[in-house]
This record gives sequence, structure tokens and C-alpha cells, in this order.
Amino acid sequence: MKGYMRKTAGCTLSGLLALTVILAGCSKDEPASSASGETGGAGKSKPSITVSMYDRGNIPQDIGTVDNNLWTKWVNENSGVNVKFIPVPRSDSVKKFNTLLAAGQAPDLILEYDTNFLNQLYTQKQIMPLDDLIDQYSTDYKQLLEQYPLLRTLGTKPDGKLYGIGRVLGYIPGNFLFIRQDWLDKLGLKVPETDEEAFEIMKAFSDKDPDGNGKADTFGANLSGAGGGWVDTMFQNVSWVINDGSLVRDWERAEAAASYKKRMFEEGLVDKDYLTDNVGKKSEQDFLQGKTGIYGATGNVHLIYTQYQTFKSNNPDARLTVIAVPRSKYGQFSPGFNAPIQMSGVVNAKAASPEGVIQLVDFLSSASTVKTMKYGLEGVHYKMENGKEVTLDKDKYDKEISWLGDFRMVGSQHLINEFTKYLEDLDQSKPLDKDVYDMMKKAYSLYISKDQPIPAITMDGYMPGLPADMLFIANNVNQPVTDLWNKAIVSGKGYTVEQAAADAKSLWKKSDGEKLEKWYADWYTANKDSWVFTKDLYDMKF
Repeated sequence: MKGYMRKTAGCTLSGLLALTVILAGCSKDEPASSASGETGGAGKSKPSITVSMYDRGNIPQDIGTVDNNLWTKWVNENSGVNVKFIPVPRSDSVKKFNTLLAAGQAPDLILEYDTNFLNQLYTQKQIMPLDDLIDQYSTDYKQLLEQYPLLRTLGTKPDGKLYGIGRVLGYIPGNFLFIRQDWLDKLGLKVPETDEEAFEIMKAFSDKDPDGNGKADTFGANLSGAGGGWVDTMFQNVSWVINDGSLVRDWERAEAAASYKKRMFEEGLVDKDYLTDNVGKKSEQDFLQGKTGIYGATGNVHLIYTQYQTFKSNNPDARLTVIAVPRSKYGQFSPGFNAPIQMSGVVNAKAASPEGVIQLVDFLSSASTVKTMKYGLEGVHYKMENGKEVTLDKDKYDKEISWLGDFRMVGSQHLINEFTKYLEDLDQSKPLDKDVYDMMKKAYSLYISKDQPIPAITMDGYMPGLPADMLFIANNVNQPVTDLWNKAIVSGKGYTVEQAAADAKSLWKKSDGEKLEKWYADWYTANKDSWVFTKDLYDMKF
């Protein structure tokens, strides 16, 4: 990757800590804080706050711990706020937050991606409204709210007040559909445009020995991992759809998607054991070994790059390309991308210094902090070259910067988002880097398009927070219904898709699913002119 192998002139960790003091003024257009860290400008006391921080186990030992490392110190030295970071295990964050809340020890600023949990805190009156605080104490975040009104809409609760703090990410593709272009060429086929064309191509990939080894050992596509997702996208199988101006629970599209998957399974186009491949590891290995013709994948550019590197090592002559999800009778849709605006934080109702929380949110939202948390420090982690930030040392970047994602949970992250940064680091003079760059640019143009929108009515994270009784119904019925569809896919004539549909509808009714339908229908009627729906996602200018 471009610039990654250039070595810095002996910048040590201790040198970097010294530089953070020298460069303190670079983060905001304000003087550096005092060395003691106890007072702000003109002798004013610095507010003290607590902030959650995910513990992912990804911080190098010699850099520090989640609550005491190179960058927690940098934030304290530069933000004008005394910040104590509270570690929260990423794998069990909600349980930890609930424990802290019950003990009266929850952080002042709760940073969490689970919107259901954030909604729960609102209904329990454990968080505070922020309208007046932002008006009085904020500059950067207030400007962000004005620039992107959807940020305010998504953070506003049913009482009409702003509670949520979020980040503006911009458009970041996160799901992809790849096809073996070399197999298409060998078999004289073209990129499929419809569901039936895709089926015929998968059948050819499975039956006609496209790798030329004389064995029947290739798959038309993957169904495990992210594989089944593109089929659901193709048939708009998203559970809730707009029909005749109302939000309704869909069964027709679910049945169509299950029927298509059953055909794939029965024709031998996919791995027969795909249901046991829970997280898609086997299907990933099949693809990397060159055994899969159409591959649904998910991940960021870094992960795609790593996978493609392995793929090309195993299959030097293979050629991949990104394709649009084929259209069905329900339309043509794109796989989901990362939410361009994401709600990620709330302020504890018991926060001792709410104004200090807003001050930190402003600091983290500022353009200079966003740049620092993405590139590091100039002269230490990167240099400017032809107007671009060029990483000086890949190993140093990976060790000291690459894990800073959780410091970017609020604010103006669209200024330098993950997708942009990864593409910038690709060295297009190298064939492998050039391939990934071209595929990702193509994915962006195909998938971030109002002409081929995501199939859902809105992003998952933008769906309304369900009250406890409705959440109970949803949690108890959704998985059993999915299990019925899966049973039909793999059971041949012994259990048909039509039987699964009938059983699913019966189970839905017995589980009070109709109450959930009415709740969603009423919510949509009340909010269809004011909420954030799919049509709104493509009009933001980042």
C-alpha cells in the first residue's frame, strides 16, 4: 500500500508523547492546556467527565490499556476536559452498561452502537435532553446538526427533544457481490442482469468445470456468511415493506427468496452443508481456493484487500469483478452499506458536568481531531506529499493508529472516512492494489445509487425503537420463522416452501405477530412524513 513502507527517522513512543505536548494547539485553535491538566484557559477549571470506551483486546501491550494509553493522554492534554475512560467489553457491552447503571457508576457519556439499548435508556429516563446544552456550549457539533438535519432527526425522541449524539460517516460500501470474470469468459457468458440469468450462470459454474481440473468441485455461489444476503436483496426479502401506502409484514418476497435458495440447494449449486457454516468461514475458504463463481462478501476495504491478496496467491490467473445485484420482479436493489449517519451516544441523566461532555463531543467532532485520529501526527505517522497525507511507516501506523476507531464514534467522520482512507493508501502502480482500487470504486458507483436503492424501507439502525412488549414479540418469533424457511430449503419434497410459508404465518399469529404489525403500521402512519427513509439516504452531500 502506498507510502506504508517508508520508515520514519527514529520516532519513538516517548518522542511521540513529547510531541503531543508541543503540538497540543494543533487540535483546536486554542492554547495548549497547562502541564498539570487541571486548569483551562485564563485559570478556568477544567470540567471532569467519564466516557465509555470499548475494550476489544486490540491495543498493543506496550501502548497501554483501554483507559490509559497514548491517545487517552492526548485527549486529556488537548481537549480542555479531564476525561476518565471507562472500559466496556465490546462483546458484552449492554450487560456491562446495565451493571454500571444499576450501581450508579455509568459513564457521563455512554458510547454504544446498539440503538435498541439507547432507546431503552430513553424510555427508562436515564439520559438527558441535549438541545439547550448544545445551543449554549457547542460550536462544532452544532454546525454538524445544521449541515446534516438528518443527524438531528435521528437523535430526536418521541417527546420532540434531542437525546442522541451521532457521527456523520458518509457513504461506505460494506457488502459486495463478486463474480469470476475469467470463468464467464471461458464459458462465453456475460454478467447476469436478472435472477434467472444468475441462476443459469451459477449452474454453468457448478456443472461445466470452469477451473478445468476435470473434477466436479466448484460451486455456483455461496449461501453461508454473506452469501444468502444477496439473494434476499434480489427479492427484496426485508420483512417490512410499503404496500399501498402502508407498512406491512411481507410474506410473498420471503417465500420467493426461499424458493430460489431451495433451487440453488437442490441443483447442487451451493455447499450442501452451508447451514452448519454459521459465520461463513468454510465458504470464505472455498472462495479463496478458487472454488466459487459468485461470492457475496462483507467487510471494509482492508479486509477485502487481505482476502483478494490470498485469492490471487492461490489463483494467479483468476480475474474478479464486482457486479450489481441482479433484478427480480420486485425491482433492482443494492446490498446494504454502512449507515451514512449513525447514532452512537447519549448523556447520562446523572452526569456531573453535562457541559464538559458537550465540550468533549465538540473536540472529537472537530476537523483537526478527526484528521489526527485517522492519520496520526504529522512528521510522526504521516507526511504531506502533493497535498496528500502519506503514511510514513505501516508498522508504526498499525501499532499506534489503526485501532483508534472507537475514538471516532461521534462527529465529522465523513471528512476522512474509512473507505476514503483505505483507497488513498492503495498504490495503483501495483497490479494487486490497482485491482482492489478499481473494484471498490466500481462497487461505490453501483451500490450507492438511488436508481438501485437498498431494499429496506430504511437502515436497520433507523427503524423505530420498539417498546418492551413489542420487542419481546419480535425477539421470540423472528428466529423460529427463519428456521422454518431454512428447513424448507434443505428438506427437498419432504417439506416445501409453501408448507413453510403456511407454518410461518401460523406461528406469527400465535406469537402475537399481528400486534407487532399494528404497532409498525401505526408508527409509519404517524411518522411517514418526518422520519428518515431510504429515499432520504442518497441526497446528502458529503
